[in-house]
Amino acid sequence: MGLNLKKLLYAGLTAAMVLSTGTPATLASERALTENLTEIKTVEVPLVDVLEDYATYAINQSTTSTLAKDFATSRSTGKISSIGQNIDLSKVIPTGSKVVSVTIYCPTNVSVTQSLYTSIDNYRLTNGDGTTATVKFQKTNTPTSTSKTTAFAGDNASSLWFVQIEGTVLMQHTGMDGFTVFGGSKMIVEYN
Repeated sequence: MGLNLKKLLYAGLTAAMVLSTGTPATLASERALTENLTEIKTVEVPLVDVLEDYATYAINQSTTSTLAKDFATSRSTGKISSIGQNIDLSKVIPTGSKVVSVTIYCPTNVSVTQSLYTSIDNYRLTNGDGTTATVKFQKTNTPTSTSKTTAFAGDNASSLWFVQIEGTVLMQHTGMDGFTVFGGSKMIVEYN
């Protein structure tokens, strides 16, 4: 074999080895991705109105849950919190599942009323592990990262959650000011 043919064969063999085996860093990265790859799931839990005495949670493995009507009123000024709602995800998420992220937002078609000098600021979420996070209250049909939190990442997903809406009464207008969100907020829990 001539020298040029040997060089050509060697170059082709080297390229084939690199393409088929990859660099050590690439192989380690691919192996780590494969080993840590777990399926991320979402859950939908229709929630009852917070004013009802009973709780019914239907299991429906989908993408969202509907947060029912919630409200807050005050005779003074300052921060206010709604009465809130308990969400028992132990009925719909398998034990041992871990949270990836939580998204919560208010769709644009949901009726919301608020007093003239009252703002609606945040959703306040607390899980069964005691972790608390706030997510900006936002009316939208296309939630972005503003509506999402990873503060619960790694926490137990199949626990009891408590969701409230926070606001601020800047000045009294009627003598009993506040807000009402008439149901329909969406909460998406991603878990694995």
